[in-house]
Amino acid sequence: MRKICVLLAAALCLNASTGEKIKNQTTYLESSKELEKQLNKKLDDLAGDILGGEKSVKQTDDKMKELIMQIAQLENSAKSASGELDELVKQNKDLTQSQKDIQKSIVHIISDEFSFDLIMPKEYEEGVDSIIATEILSKLNSVLKDDFNELAKQYESTQNLIKTQNDKIDGIKSNLKTFKFKQAELVSLQDKQMKTLANLKRDKEIYQKQLSRLQAQQDEIRKTLEELKIVAKRESEEAKKALAAQKAAEAKAQKNKKDKKGEVAASASEGDVKQFGSSYQTSLVKKYSGEKTIAPLDGFTVKQKFGNYVDPIYNIKIFNESVVLSANSADAKVKSVFNGKVVFAKETAMLDKVVIIENPNGIHTIYAHLSQIAPTVKVGAKVQKGYVIGRVQRDLTFEVTQKNYHIDPLELISLK
Repeated sequence: MRKICVLLAAALCLNASTGEKIKNQTTYLESSKELEKQLNKKLDDLAGDILGGEKSVKQTDDKMKELIMQIAQLENSAKSASGELDELVKQNKDLTQSQKDIQKSIVHIISDEFSFDLIMPKEYEEGVDSIIATEILSKLNSVLKDDFNELAKQYESTQNLIKTQNDKIDGIKSNLKTFKFKQAELVSLQDKQMKTLANLKRDKEIYQKQLSRLQAQQDEIRKTLEELKIVAKRESEEAKKALAAQKAAEAKAQKNKKDKKGEVAASASEGDVKQFGSSYQTSLVKKYSGEKTIAPLDGFTVKQKFGNYVDPIYNIKIFNESVVLSANSADAKVKSVFNGKVVFAKETAMLDKVVIIENPNGIHTIYAHLSQIAPTVKVGAKVQKGYVIGRVQRDLTFEVTQKNYHIDPLELISLK
């Protein structure tokens, strides 16, 4: 009878534990769905921002193409105007030389006429030849003066054209300077837009990875829930069998009225079961009341603490059931913080290599994201406090539970 009662109590206890696990996993699954919803919304917002950013980049690119065309046209105009200016300068130079030649001719004629008047004999002054010579010199002087005046007009006209052409070139250069400045501004703007777009795409990739990881966690949780439901069903059937066996034994005891002590023991066992069941608390977190123990790493900093915190990237409230300890050196040794028995030691999809050790007083210590597991650390192996169970590249995820409760690991270990 005592054995049957003990089996019944154990079955009920296990069933309660499995039920609590199912409840915890279901709650976590619901919270992860809410997180998934928030991540999807952020992804939608990012997609809109990326489309807007790509549109802005295209608009800026179109403006740049238009400016480049305008700059090319202005450069062609400047080149053409510069060629015209060179031609005008050459013409002006030729006109100036012609003016100088005419001036020399006029001076020469005037000096010749004056010399002729001085040396001409008196009797020649009144002769026919004298009159003809004087008339020729006069006409020649008049022609040269007309040529000179015409050249002077051409020179002035050319000078005006040169000034106009210079003004035109100055205007083109000014426009070129303005357009090139605008082009530089657009290039700077496009660079900023491209960087913003790259950041948005990077954020989108981060959120997508986070979402994929979350969905993978959900798949693991669903799988665990299915397994727990199977276990719960089996435990329930075992509890029913144990209860049926107890009732059969009690009926037999009532009929025989022989084993009163067995009945008292059964009654006491039922009381134990009720007391054990009622000892569960609604809270999943409890304070650690034992003595401090060693840390799993020799030198480390606390990278992530236990409890509620707001994710700085996603701005989402999250409850950490573990702590992340960052080793001071790479490939650091990870040690067991208590004596205990290894109940889990293998690689997982989300937490890399994981070791779980069952310790005294219903405590379990979980060491996750290990890079190596020691060859001697296998399920069923007993380890002593301080035993090296593996190595971690840098960040160790350390979690502590006591029955169905989570304990802040930093309450457990000594911080140097």
